[in-house]
Amino acid sequence: MDITKMLDYQTTDSELYKLEKSLRDNSNKKVAAEMSNTAKASQQRSFELEKKAGDLLREIETVKKQFQIQNDKMNQILAKDVANMSKEEVENMFILKDKLVQNLAILDKNLTKLAENVNAVLADFNKTIKTYNLAKERFTQSKSAYDKDVEAIEPKKQELIKKLAVLSKGIDKELMEKYNKKRQDNLFPVLVQLVGNNCGGCHMELPAAQISKLKTDGVLSCEHCRRIIYYR
Repeated sequence: MDITKMLDYQTTDSELYKLEKSLRDNSNKKVAAEMSNTAKASQQRSFELEKKAGDLLREIETVKKQFQIQNDKMNQILAKDVANMSKEEVENMFILKDKLVQNLAILDKNLTKLAENVNAVLADFNKTIKTYNLAKERFTQSKSAYDKDVEAIEPKKQELIKKLAVLSKGIDKELMEKYNKKRQDNLFPVLVQLVGNNCGGCHMELPAAQISKLKTDGVLSCEHCRRIIYYR
């Protein structure tokens, strides 16, 4: 099989591959993708913090109500006339008073802790929003720069695509289909020459039977790297 035209096609295609690779590896594209992920993560985090803050505020309201109830009971006890109470009633009253004091102390401690948690959540929320805004700004800048890079390459890319379309007309259809399929998998170069008894792509040695078949057919798919090995 004469693969001269296929090799000419690959030579031109290599220029297109380099352009495509330059866009895949483009630093602005990578930064834009990173900032997009950061912005999404920050946005999700802000939603979680908003919910957490709401839960804490509701919990504070519950504790405040409990505190008010306990405080009202304490005021009722303090308003009682001890002089008209029996010794047993006075003792029970002081036991209840001590218990209420303990409850109020615990509730006050809980309120303080909840308030600290709310402040921590708010600080985290503000930091998250700052991260989101910065990521969004950097994404916009990087995306704009990447679009300009794409725009600069596009004319040359289209020129090569047209040239490849012309070259493909003189190539065996079956070989062209195999080439395009491997090319779509981002495998390049697709065509590699037999070097000694080895694949010119992955350098693995081919069995004698495959070498014989390659010399007969002119091309052979490598079992290791999947490239098309040619012999001439």
